[in-house]
Amino acid sequence: MSIASPLAVPEPWDLVAPEYVRELMPVFETFSRDALSRAAVGRGSRVVDVAAGPGTLALLAARGGARVTAVDFAPRMIAALRERAAAEGLEIESLVGDGMALALPDRAFDAAFSMFGLMFFPDRPRGFRELHRVLVPGGRAVVSSWVPLERSPVMNVVYKSFAELMSGGGGAPRDGMMPLSEPETCQREMSGAGFVDVAVHEVAARVEYASTAALVDAMIRSSAPIVLARRALGQKWNDVARALVERVSAELGSGPQVCAFNAYLTVGMRR
Repeated sequence: MSIASPLAVPEPWDLVAPEYVRELMPVFETFSRDALSRAAVGRGSRVVDVAAGPGTLALLAARGGARVTAVDFAPRMIAALRERAAAEGLEIESLVGDGMALALPDRAFDAAFSMFGLMFFPDRPRGFRELHRVLVPGGRAVVSSWVPLERSPVMNVVYKSFAELMSGGGGAPRDGMMPLSEPETCQREMSGAGFVDVAVHEVAARVEYASTAALVDAMIRSSAPIVLARRALGQKWNDVARALVERVSAELGSGPQVCAFNAYLTVGMRR
């Protein structure tokens, strides 16, 4: 059984959905393209995207001719996915559902993905087993998760400063650690679900911000733990936001920032 995360319920993802689409989908496309390549997804491939969010991977796969089913427990994320798919004329089966108990048949997909979603499941082993169950023999799964924040210095400063300002951290990663942030854990948990030929790959993306204030503003609008804190604090939030900009600027300066997003992509095959 995995340790429950404040991000393991739909509410924070519903709250953050619009800004998540605007700020983070372009960043996450880097990881999704890599994942699709590692699973050899092509035209006609049957793909399931679990904890799909607003459809970063699902949309890319559908544009390439794959037959895609996307599942997420946050209704607003699925709504954003449906809206974007409709705007592009893409057919994606999109379902509100639980990634730990997929309402999908056994051996139905050639490739299965969970991009920065399964890492937050209250019971990760169940999530891995569900990916394994819905794959055909020889099918591949890819699960992404973040490397320790200390490996992403700019993001580490933002989240450490935020945690210091919040009683109990407000859902922020503690000590720079997130679930599945060690390659050994990634490999062990995927292998434990029955996958073979499991390998962990590190992938990086970079984002440029015009200033530290712009960086913090983007995080305030698109980061689920910070959006949760903002809602909880109400009118007190403005003071916290100002203090957050001041703390981050004191460490990084106020000028342009280059933010590294570093992730593990864990790949395994159903025998």
